[in-house]
Amino acid sequence: MNASLQAIKVFEAAARLGSFKDAAEELSITPAGVSHHISNLENRLGVRLFNRKNRRVTLTSEGDQLSEATTAGLQKIQTALDNIKSDASRLHVDTTSSFAALVLIPLLHDFNKTNQNVDVEISTGEVVASKVNALSIRLGDAGEVDESNLLKKERFNVYGSSPFIRSINSDKPPIVYLTKWKNSKLPDSPWISWLMENGESLQNFEIRYFDQELYGVYEAIAGKGLVFCSETLASGFVKAKTLQPVSHQGVDSKLCYYIPSQSWQHSTKMQIFVDWLKSVIN
Repeated sequence: MNASLQAIKVFEAAARLGSFKDAAEELSITPAGVSHHISNLENRLGVRLFNRKNRRVTLTSEGDQLSEATTAGLQKIQTALDNIKSDASRLHVDTTSSFAALVLIPLLHDFNKTNQNVDVEISTGEVVASKVNALSIRLGDAGEVDESNLLKKERFNVYGSSPFIRSINSDKPPIVYLTKWKNSKLPDSPWISWLMENGESLQNFEIRYFDQELYGVYEAIAGKGLVFCSETLASGFVKAKTLQPVSHQGVDSKLCYYIPSQSWQHSTKMQIFVDWLKSVIN
């Protein structure tokens, strides 16, 4: 048997409040409307749900059984609605550890100042996010990324702290940290191109590797060596004068940051966030 959602809501309110009149006030309908819905439901079920005595109503055993089910069911629906509404106000951003730590988190304070109605939650990982209102930002091959999904094409340079750069001499090659990507399908960073562009050779550096750029950046900030990384990840530290480029000759790469799906275009909050992000990283 099919019963309308309105009839179920009317029954649930009357059963919970123990009054047709109070149910009518809560639902903004007339007491006669409540009585009509209840009578129709009883006729369809073929049982009495309420005992009616002198304007007072009490549940029958069948009514009590239905009341437990409707209360639990409507509470479950309300919980789902509340969760969806909460997710709609929260934006989940899933990205690489380096982009999160070195770009997004430091910049997020500025976004929050002008967009207080958007709660941004950042997580990291290799799997594209699947949550409601989730936005994935990935490092990829610019040659395989649709232009409409592109955030920024990457340029690379060598960076170090001012004291470390001043300490470099010809007697001992400085350490430079490079990245071996966890994702083997990604293009290599343009290290050889940088050497050629700047008239350097491999013998001029002692190469060490990390699997994430942020580790090399942190080592460079600590004055333990140089780091060859993207301008996007180093830009905040350059502005703060924590790092500086060793050469003015940065080089283009085949790498880019991009958004795998265009679903963000259907959400106002995502559109605001993406437009803001493009403006600050470009």
